[in-house]
Amino acid sequence: MPVLHYHSLSTNIELPLWKLANIKYQIVKIEPRKCCLPTDTIKVPGTRTSLRAASAPHDDTDLFFCDRRGLDAPIPCQPLWKRMVRFMYALRKRRLSLLLAMSLLVMCVASVVSPPPQALASGSGGIERVFTDKARYNPGDAVSISVQAKNGTGSSWSGAARLEIFHLENSLYTSSQSLSLTNGQSTTLTFTWTAPSTDFRGYFVRIDAGTLGQGATAIDVSSAFTKYPRYGYIGEFESGETALESKAKVDQLAQDYHINAWQFYDWMWRHDKMIKRTGGSIDSTWLDLFNREISWSTLQNQIDAVHDVNGKAMAYAMIYASRENYSPLGISPTWGIYEDSSHTNQFDVDFGDGSTYLYMFDPQNPNWQNYIHAEYIDSINTAGFDGIHVDQMGQRSNVYDYNGNSIDLSTRFSPFLDQAKSVLSANNPARDNLTYNIVDGTVNGWAVNDVSKNADLDFLYSEIWYLSDSYNQLKNYIEQLRANGGNKAVVLAAYMNYADNAGTRYEAESASLTNVSTNTNHAGYTGSGFVDQFASTGDKVSFAINAPEAGDYSLVFRYGNNTGANSTLNLYVDGNFVQKLYFFNQSSWGTWKHDAWYQVPLTQGAHTVELRYESGNVGAVNLDSLTLGTFDEHSVRLADAMMSASGATHIELGDDNQMLPHEYYPNRSKTMRSSLKNAMKDHYNFITAYENLLFDSDVVPNDTGSQFVNLTGVSASGDGSANTVWYINKRTSDYNIVHLINLLGNDNQWRNTASQPSFQTNLPAKIYIGADETISDVYLASPDLSDGETQELAFTSGTDTGGKYVSFTVPELKYWNMIYMKRTFSVPANDIYEAETAIKSNVSTNTNHAGYTGSGFVDGFSSTNDGVSFVVKSTASDDYALRFRYANGGSDATRDVYVDGKLAGTVSFKSTGSWSTWGYGEITARLEPGHHTIVLWQTSGNTGAINLDHLDLDKTYIWQFDRQIVSVPAGYRITFRTGLPGWVHWGVNGWTGVTDTPLRSNGSPDGNLDHETSIGPFATGTAVDVTFLWDDNNNGILEPSTDRWEGTDFGINVS
Repeated sequence: MPVLHYHSLSTNIELPLWKLANIKYQIVKIEPRKCCLPTDTIKVPGTRTSLRAASAPHDDTDLFFCDRRGLDAPIPCQPLWKRMVRFMYALRKRRLSLLLAMSLLVMCVASVVSPPPQALASGSGGIERVFTDKARYNPGDAVSISVQAKNGTGSSWSGAARLEIFHLENSLYTSSQSLSLTNGQSTTLTFTWTAPSTDFRGYFVRIDAGTLGQGATAIDVSSAFTKYPRYGYIGEFESGETALESKAKVDQLAQDYHINAWQFYDWMWRHDKMIKRTGGSIDSTWLDLFNREISWSTLQNQIDAVHDVNGKAMAYAMIYASRENYSPLGISPTWGIYEDSSHTNQFDVDFGDGSTYLYMFDPQNPNWQNYIHAEYIDSINTAGFDGIHVDQMGQRSNVYDYNGNSIDLSTRFSPFLDQAKSVLSANNPARDNLTYNIVDGTVNGWAVNDVSKNADLDFLYSEIWYLSDSYNQLKNYIEQLRANGGNKAVVLAAYMNYADNAGTRYEAESASLTNVSTNTNHAGYTGSGFVDQFASTGDKVSFAINAPEAGDYSLVFRYGNNTGANSTLNLYVDGNFVQKLYFFNQSSWGTWKHDAWYQVPLTQGAHTVELRYESGNVGAVNLDSLTLGTFDEHSVRLADAMMSASGATHIELGDDNQMLPHEYYPNRSKTMRSSLKNAMKDHYNFITAYENLLFDSDVVPNDTGSQFVNLTGVSASGDGSANTVWYINKRTSDYNIVHLINLLGNDNQWRNTASQPSFQTNLPAKIYIGADETISDVYLASPDLSDGETQELAFTSGTDTGGKYVSFTVPELKYWNMIYMKRTFSVPANDIYEAETAIKSNVSTNTNHAGYTGSGFVDGFSSTNDGVSFVVKSTASDDYALRFRYANGGSDATRDVYVDGKLAGTVSFKSTGSWSTWGYGEITARLEPGHHTIVLWQTSGNTGAINLDHLDLDKTYIWQFDRQIVSVPAGYRITFRTGLPGWVHWGVNGWTGVTDTPLRSNGSPDGNLDHETSIGPFATGTAVDVTFLWDDNNNGILEPSTDRWEGTDFGINVS
């Protein structure tokens, strides 16, 4: 039989010609080959694919091809895998294991005859699918809701399909249609609803057809996707994809998952010249950095398809990269960044072939900005993109500009991005969307604070590597990004099961073996041993596998190879030759890898998968196992729950219903099974319907200490500890929110595979609330229950020694529940929050010392883990003096203060001389509008005992020596922060009423700002006179004739 020798972006693939109809595309390891000279083009039967034949020194009965895409020029079959590996390593600075894993990069071999199974869009019974015609709607738009129904009851069915639309717990609209179906009959109903005029609202849609079945979807009414980005991706742009095929890919993501923006990954010709033109005309195709073909017509069809669903198309671009031979384009090396002060070595990424490089340029260089920003604009104006997704390559240190000046690269991104936003807006404000990849994201990571605080971005985007591996680390990072960015939306690129060999495993030693043996003499294998002596013609291992459903399956082989060279085996499925696989040489026979894999389409049921050593194969392999590479559903659901509950969305879905396993987006080394696809549909319905409780700017993360949540019968934690139910507390202007994420039976790591958590039923919960809060209703919503529909819970209210609470029973907890409680808040007079009615931990109340306010005070505040927790309301984005009224008849004391779970500092409570003498200890914190938790806590590093009377919350302006304010509004206090102990010596209106107010330590790590105090507030027209007396001998005694005066008077006017 003639054989096709296929020179793809990698090594030869030898296939019988009958297999052509099943080839889609693939990338495997490249061996050096001669140049492939295109001669004849052959149409692949039953597909839109063309292959070009090439002459080669092989038997005349064989055909040879360089690439399936019908290229217009010879392509040297060079070792591109090495170039790709080096590029991806430099781009992402992964561990060395990435280099080995990337040496076998398989994109996809899938049937082009029948599509993979489609995810159900939250339907049950005879309601098979419910979906909307757009990903997002503008206020006032007509919304079309389709309901696909099939009667499988066994007899004719007649009834009504009832539609109901909710915003949170409130029903807004109902409609119904009559429906009559004979047994086995299918139909599609269409409902139309006019979106309300209110912008930025999510809605839950319920379909109920009684005994026929139920279903659900969601609606996002938002004038801009950047408020709630549900970000997907497209990474394939090959010729031959029709407009209908492009539309089908995009429609499925929009309809099933509400994806409303797509990152177009690696679509460009060059990083510095994105659209290829010849003689001023756009080329019909071009080759990207990795010699993948990019079709202009396919690109246009995909962008049009995105626009048809009211989505946005974001063009991937690099912030500072230019290809080799950049000078003819008008790019100057004087714009570059260098490894040395003599501009000898420009920073670059070397692809290893001696001719392909990415050179790096200074993002703050105005000439580079002008050049590359013009390319951004060309991408938008010519291709029709709606914005730019800007990427980078990670941390670079010891960086110099062309003139030898040392520069901090981490601070040069935000000026570039600000200028990019400016020129994009000037060009077309309707298509000026901009985001930027903060690489290797973690709390206070490289470039994190500068970009998230200062760059003019429409939403924040960050790729997660290995600095935020735990659930809580990632939650804290999300919260920092949102706080830094003024509550801009956050999207994370976080690759699930990244290094895991996840999926059903078949042990090689248990397979059918021919001419091979088993052994246990190299540690690290799975099962009871491994196959060895797999080294001669006729050797074979045959696995009997079961495909639980029809679809694509990645066949992943775990192996060892220490022959000193790469080995090969031939892969057969159901007796048919599929592929020659490469098994790469490792450092020892005890080093096991699972980077040899291939993806094939399988029907449901039994199949045989064989590895054969045949003529032409080389080397030797120890074979450990075969795994059907599959995303682990439990870990994906838990990680997505964590990200959404923390306020971020996850870029994970794209192309033709794929999920990202890797930072190189065309990689398909794992697949979703239908159960995960359905779970993702429920998840995306949920985060769309409840976007206002998850992502709005008034959603304030609160403290998650154990004093706030009590779950009976299970271990609970506020920090995502292993084997606990993790609670995350938040508040909005109208609701208290408690997320419950079920980590029972699992560790605290989000990326790795997980077990199904221990599902809970009838879980008693007691939630402590602030004394000034009143709960009127308690609701539960979950993507795991009732298709995401809200259910009301019965509850009781009460007060115990811990404070005020509501209690209720959670009927069921699978992966993630969101409890949201309707609340009113009565701000106390003068913003004074009494300690005796706050949430109390290990303390008591008393009235045995006069002078307190309210009904008493907190005493017994003297031991580690004693604390008082307040819930307060701030009305403006402002600095606030947190003033704690206390008495201390003993030695000086300290307490730590936590605002919304974050350490704000340490308050000094100096002795007041007696327990009936009251004073104030204070610290200043920034509060955004909303409801916050303020916790005064005794840690192991604190000392002393206090009685606590109340918390006084006052707006304040901050005076520092590097920020000397000269005016404040009436009614504000004035906080002074200094780096030395001493006194604020002050008076008003010409030094009348002179007072000396002591500066106290606040625990700040900044030695210039580690003491503070406040004065005021003052009436309009007051002139405040200030100077300082420094306690240089640090004895705490006011000694005007001994201590050092500042020598300068400062004036502050009150207006």
